[in-house]
Amino acid sequence: MYNKHRRILWLLNHRTLMPYEAPLIQRLGFEIYVPKVYPAKGFRSFGVDASYDETLTLPPDVLALLNGFNLYEDPWTPEIIAALNRYFGAAFVIPHGRGCPEAVDNFEGQIVLRAFGLNNDKTYKRFLEDLYGPLILRKIAAIEHRFWFGEGYEHLHEVEEPLFVRRSLFTPIGIPDSFFSTARQWTGIDKKILFVCPNAVTDSYYSSIYRKFKQDFGDLPHVIVGAQDVPVDDPHMAGFVSDAELKRLYLECAVLYYHSTEIRHIHYSPIEAAINGMPVVFHEGSLLDRLSRGATKGRASSVEEARSLIERILAGDEQLISEIKKDEEDIAFYFSDAYCGPMWKQQMEERGFFDAMRPKPRLQTLLTEWWRDLRMSKAHGRLRVDPFKRAVQPTRATLSADEAKKVFGASLFDGIRFNENFPDMVDYVDGVRAAEEWGRWSSGDKITIVLKHLLQGEFRFYLHAVGYMNNAGVPVPVRIGDQTRTVILSPDIRVAAPLWMHFSLEQPSNVIEITVPHPLKPGLDTRTLGVGMVAAGVAPMVSLALDAARATLGASLQDGWEIGAPGFPPFIDSAQGLCDREGWGRWSSGDEVIVELNHTLDGRFRLLLRIVGYGPNVGATTEIAVGGTTQSFEIPGEPQEMAFDFELEKPSNLLRVRIPQPTNPPNDTRSVGIAFYSLRAERFQ
Repeated sequence: MYNKHRRILWLLNHRTLMPYEAPLIQRLGFEIYVPKVYPAKGFRSFGVDASYDETLTLPPDVLALLNGFNLYEDPWTPEIIAALNRYFGAAFVIPHGRGCPEAVDNFEGQIVLRAFGLNNDKTYKRFLEDLYGPLILRKIAAIEHRFWFGEGYEHLHEVEEPLFVRRSLFTPIGIPDSFFSTARQWTGIDKKILFVCPNAVTDSYYSSIYRKFKQDFGDLPHVIVGAQDVPVDDPHMAGFVSDAELKRLYLECAVLYYHSTEIRHIHYSPIEAAINGMPVVFHEGSLLDRLSRGATKGRASSVEEARSLIERILAGDEQLISEIKKDEEDIAFYFSDAYCGPMWKQQMEERGFFDAMRPKPRLQTLLTEWWRDLRMSKAHGRLRVDPFKRAVQPTRATLSADEAKKVFGASLFDGIRFNENFPDMVDYVDGVRAAEEWGRWSSGDKITIVLKHLLQGEFRFYLHAVGYMNNAGVPVPVRIGDQTRTVILSPDIRVAAPLWMHFSLEQPSNVIEITVPHPLKPGLDTRTLGVGMVAAGVAPMVSLALDAARATLGASLQDGWEIGAPGFPPFIDSAQGLCDREGWGRWSSGDEVIVELNHTLDGRFRLLLRIVGYGPNVGATTEIAVGGTTQSFEIPGEPQEMAFDFELEKPSNLLRVRIPQPTNPPNDTRSVGIAFYSLRAERFQ
């Protein structure tokens, strides 16, 4: 533990990066630990090298503990957290699996987020938020003094938030010496285009690249390499090839076409080709263009220009080939140890990483670890029980919804669409995944929406969402302030509609919590899903009176609702707890049916409800409620129109019918209890 400042946890396991970066870290004066257990799926480039264990001075029991643990996928145990904090001074992490958030939450040393670049429309801030929720950015800000944005290319921080700019540490991506064993030995004797494209069918990113290449260059001689997880019906597809075969292709194919137009991400293939002296045709404005430091001979401003260059190379244009090869020499240099090694050392000295890794006095270390042992049962391997309590505290809102509308241009009364960026009046939304075309899936067991304004008094909250598998058809709790309501979600987004809940808060609140009943991992997906969020928002209480509804809506509950008819009449806003319609009506689903009207019921009126019970519900006593007024009745065994006379002191638009014993009919997955045929209201004296 006295030498922890010399040890680095390298939580990357990148098999191509490892042969260069791990030895470089050792040359800089550090020991390096490479995990032995990594995800079986989800990252094609993972690999293991146990040889670095021989250089570690870790206690054997600690090394055995770490070697048997999956730091990428399993929750870090107190024993793992204590071992890492006690014996390591820094951790290099990537945003993959749960290793990154676990390190942020639990590791107390220096944390280097290794950044290799993303697609043009992404930033690491957004990427981290999509993977782990927005609270991870608040936590990183709280440990800014020991966080580093370890960018593999020196301009990655240019689109990031100020924190990443301030903590940028340029650690260029290097190529191991083995890549240079055939440097400048290209012959080009095989007059074909070499194109690299893995998973050309199943991966949406690569499948579009594959189709585009075949469209633009498919008539020219070519060979495509890259591991494929399903067979590809293409005689030009070589698929996965050995390192030796790939090296032969780099030496013998006439030209490599590099498709990318990404300005902050690059693959290894054009670098390897350039090292071997193979002509590379690439696109203007790409990262390869920026790294070429002005090389122009292989650069194309359009697909047409790229094709022209490739055709000239295939035809043996020696002058063009010579000019491209000369241009590429600088590209290879910026990935060589001659450039990367000194740059790492210079950056770590100038940016303060070496200073941060200086050893602590032995007595201080001894007292620290004594305190860690003492706090083990509460702090679980850390020194503090809840180090991020203040960082993740929701914003203390003071604005009303109307004031937020003036300040931010919107409030929750304008709603939230989960397939879009969240509006400015939202402080953060935690517990959801990245936006998809329809919305966002939940992540974990709770969704938290924190507003920059308060919700107060009486209002209606609506939730447009779907339930995944066991989360459909069961109560989903929604909490605002000190009140909790429940909704029953549909499993089908095509029929799911906004569901309303009524709240009456004594104390204003800006926090909405939606509990996910049964978080599940679907198949090979690494995500934990439960609730699919489409939209949410609030609205004032319904104030339109029954007698005025016809003039405004064109109809009211006095005109009646034939429950088996398609859609809802204009005076019905939503209905929960009903199965899909049948010709005669609908069965109940679950233990309660809730009908939300677009107008209120008030004063004296009569509800006429035609129903019949199923199974054990026949003859059972249950309740029907309008607002806060409830009546009991016995469920009939034959279809019958039942009359309920109400006299409300306070108008309400909410009707509820309790189902005593939801029951599954034979060979039916539905949980039914009462069949609903029709509903109408009438005034009486």
